[in-house]
Amino acid sequence: MALLITPADRASFLRCRRQWDFGARARRNLEPAAPPSGPDLMAALREALAIYYFPGMWDWRCSVTLPLVIQGFERAMDRQRAAVGRAGEDQAWRKQRTTGLGLLHRYFGWAPGVDSFSPVLVEAGYEVTVPRPDRPDEGLVTPSGEVVRYRGRVDMLAVDAHDAYWIVRHRLVAGEWPPVADLLAGAGTRTACWAWEQFYLGMAIEGVICNEIRLPAAGTEPGSAPAVPGPRWLAGLRRRAPRAARVRQHEPSGGGRSIPQHRRMYATARRPDTVATIEQHTTAEFRRTWLRRGRDEVAAEGRWLARDAAEMVAGPPAYPNPSLLNCPPCAFLDPCLAMFAGEDPGPILAAAYRDRPPDRPLEGRLGGGAWGMGRGAAPFRFGGR
Repeated sequence: MALLITPADRASFLRCRRQWDFGARARRNLEPAAPPSGPDLMAALREALAIYYFPGMWDWRCSVTLPLVIQGFERAMDRQRAAVGRAGEDQAWRKQRTTGLGLLHRYFGWAPGVDSFSPVLVEAGYEVTVPRPDRPDEGLVTPSGEVVRYRGRVDMLAVDAHDAYWIVRHRLVAGEWPPVADLLAGAGTRTACWAWEQFYLGMAIEGVICNEIRLPAAGTEPGSAPAVPGPRWLAGLRRRAPRAARVRQHEPSGGGRSIPQHRRMYATARRPDTVATIEQHTTAEFRRTWLRRGRDEVAAEGRWLARDAAEMVAGPPAYPNPSLLNCPPCAFLDPCLAMFAGEDPGPILAAAYRDRPPDRPLEGRLGGGAWGMGRGAAPFRFGGR
């Protein structure tokens, strides 16, 4: 057996150890018993974008692919509604559906002008062994002898015109655009760069592309758009938004690149003459930021992950970190407040929380993987062997 650490586990550990203690699988493994009351718009948009950037259809006509994207979004919303037991659609769900469709249609008009990359994989998972902080050539193990593994997913792996690989992250933003410094400081994206390089040996990740979509301001109408794009609308889209500099697919069918063949046969990343650490394209609703990560920066993130994981498996005290930023959105605020008041949180936990069910295998997606899990990280030496 292996002890799995996810990006969410690490984020909660760094944010507030009491929150991590309540929710992490290696600790109390709790979650709110009540299902979410509304839709997860970002999850539905992420599923739609995975279809939009499906490598095998990247060079297809938009009159074929865009209706499939819309159908994917609708299917994701329907699945969420069924999961929470909503037979029909109330006003909140209809509003979110309309907002999502409007954002997608406007994204169709914006993205072709800035998509200067080619998708390689979408919704691809990775799982790597966490190294020991003091001995990086050995794997970290728990006091009971379990191997510690770090598991996560990337929204997309893409390659640019210089044959350099990038991890793409889709984000939904409410309110003002976050400062670029916040994107640079995000540990999760740096860790994904390190982990992917361990997962697929020999591949270097140039950086992260933050693909952000901003929700319409409160009180404004999201706009109207046809449920499925019609031929006239698609023809107008092609005239208004010619695609950015194309990236060769290397396959006669126009299908997406396959990583092993691409890397072994003809791809050698070449750095452009002028390199900017940050490149950005921004409109009122969409922002794309290219963040280059240096080799030393990525390597350092692996060392920081090792130190954090070593602390997590050592059984540290679960002290709280109260703040106006951490506490209001926390799912465990009520039992935490009871503990601050010196009360027993047990009744609250028994009434409003449940054990988190085991992880279900993620549904496979075409374009989401090109090899087996056997091509993971380099084998570590355990027990000094």
